[in-house]
Amino acid sequence: MSNLSAQLSAFKNKIKSGPSVAVARKPIVKPSSPSNESPNKPSNNESSNNTIKRSTTSTDSTPERKRPRIPTTQEMNGAHLSTQLHLAVEFIKEQDQPVSIYKLQDHLSIDVQRSLLPLLKEIDRVKFNSSNNTFTYVSLHNIKNSDDLLEFLRKQTTFKGTSVKELKDGWTGCLAAIDELEEENKILVLRNKKENAPRLVWANAGGKIGEITDEFKKQWNDTKLPEPDILYQSLIDQGLKPTGADPSLINKKPQQQEKKQKKARRGKITNTHMKGILKDYSQLM
Repeated sequence: MSNLSAQLSAFKNKIKSGPSVAVARKPIVKPSSPSNESPNKPSNNESSNNTIKRSTTSTDSTPERKRPRIPTTQEMNGAHLSTQLHLAVEFIKEQDQPVSIYKLQDHLSIDVQRSLLPLLKEIDRVKFNSSNNTFTYVSLHNIKNSDDLLEFLRKQTTFKGTSVKELKDGWTGCLAAIDELEEENKILVLRNKKENAPRLVWANAGGKIGEITDEFKKQWNDTKLPEPDILYQSLIDQGLKPTGADPSLINKKPQQQEKKQKKARRGKITNTHMKGILKDYSQLM
């Protein structure tokens, strides 16, 4: 082992003490150029040729824009197809008018006629017109403008109020129409306190909101209130408590409690198998 180390050390020392060989450098010879032109400036013919080559190269290298390929039904999985169906229904709902199949196809970039058309026909709220190939979204109340809303509200038989959420379904101009009709005092609107958004609407069957008619003022003034002492005593006589009344003066009606009648207990006969053997002594009691 020591012999191998000695040989390795001797080899390293031999390499270090050996002569170093320098690499010869070759001079760079510059091409000769005329005195009136700079050495690096190309001639007119060369520059024109370079310009033509650059323009040709740039024109040839520019890729042509191609229209995206429409995927087929086989290339779309179930999740992607469900997403495209949802987007199609929302797009038809937002238009407030019939949507052609070609416009829907450009919006979704898929083949609607092969992939989504059978599915859209199964949706009750979407109607397909085969004569002109258009889709129409059928809203819940089929209201499209302010006149339709007024006519619908005036036909209501109850005072429950119509939900704005139902009116917005398939009618994008719902909120603007409600604000306009409310400003004209044609409808009554109940709004949320936090967002001031309309929640319920009614038809205004009365006059201007915030004003009191002369007829109501006359009825108010003609109504006479009883004297305070008479009213005070009338409340006490009826068993009611006026403000500041003495509780001892109030006639309290006694509350009658209903007495529950106890039901007679009946004995349960257990020895029915000995009915013909035992004698009945109940008449002696």
